[in-house]
Amino acid sequence: MPDTAERVFIVEDATDRSASLFTLTVKTVSGTGLALPVGSTTVLYSDGTNITGKLQTKGYITPGATYTTVNGDQVLVDTSGSGIGAPVTINLPASPSVGDEVHFIDSGNNLASNNLTIGRNSSNILGAASDLVVSTNTAAFTLVYVNATRGWAYKDNI
Repeated sequence: MPDTAERVFIVEDATDRSASLFTLTVKTVSGTGLALPVGSTTVLYSDGTNITGKLQTKGYITPGATYTTVNGDQVLVDTSGSGIGAPVTINLPASPSVGDEVHFIDSGNNLASNNLTIGRNSSNILGAASDLVVSTNTAAFTLVYVNATRGWAYKDNI
């Protein structure tokens, strides 16, 4: 987005990141930006320097390999034979802000056999400096970033 112009944009992320797993970030040339969840539609505001987002509808992503999430991602994890058929690692955002959320759903009903590892990406998870391993079939939960000490915590339980 151009610098020095205050504008409102509606951006739909209709990219297919299944092969590349890149993150789509909307920003001005010199300011901060906003990483968009896959499949989302977001109302963005540029104050001439920085981009902020409001009124976001979210899509879903089913990563086929290691993936790094952005705030608002809704990740469908399928480790069954019809999915990728192996344990999966999904990394949390590298520089989270208080209130950031990432949603996880066991869409393949197979996490007890092929676990999901949630990589902490330098932030604590549940107050510990270790990754979270999920091994419960049909798990569906949200992690929310609380602060640097607690890190990511359950918004709702498995």
